[in-house]
Amino acid sequence: MKKIKINKKVVIMIISIIILVIFASIILFFTLNKSEDESLKLSSSLKDLGIDFYENFYYKQIGKTDNERKKFLEKYKDIGIKVSLDNLSRYKKDDMDDILKQFVNDKTKEECDRNSSMVIIYPKDPYGQKDYTVDAILACGFEEKEDK
Repeated sequence: MKKIKINKKVVIMIISIIILVIFASIILFFTLNKSEDESLKLSSSLKDLGIDFYENFYYKQIGKTDNERKKFLEKYKDIGIKVSLDNLSRYKKDDMDDILKQFVNDKTKEECDRNSSMVIIYPKDPYGQKDYTVDAILACGFEEKEDK
C-alpha cells in the first residue's frame, strides 16, 4: 500500500477556499434578503396609505347613506378601486414630500413610479368602511405584488 503525502500548503489553501465560499454565500444571502425586506416594507407602507385613504376619505365621499355606498362599491368588488401613489401622496399633502422620499429602491436608487405604483382596493360584502382587501403594486425595480 502506498502512502499518500499531503502537502500542508495545499490543505491550508483548500480550507481557505471553503471558508471564503461560505462567507461569500452568507453575504449574498443577506444582500438578497435585504432587497426582499425592502420590497415588503415599501408594499406595507403603500398599503397603509391606501387603507388610510379609503377609510378616512374615500369611503365617506362616495355616498350619503350606507345603501348608496353599498350600491356604488358593489360595482368595484371584482375590478377594484385603483389609487396611484401620486394620488395617495396628494391626499396627505402636508406629508407629501416625506411620503414620496421613502418610495425609493435603495439597491438601484430608482424612485418608484408615482403613477404605476398603486393600491387596488377590493370592497367586500357587506361594503362597510372596513370591508375590503388591498393589493399593492410597486414600480420601482421590484418585481413583486403583495396582498393584504
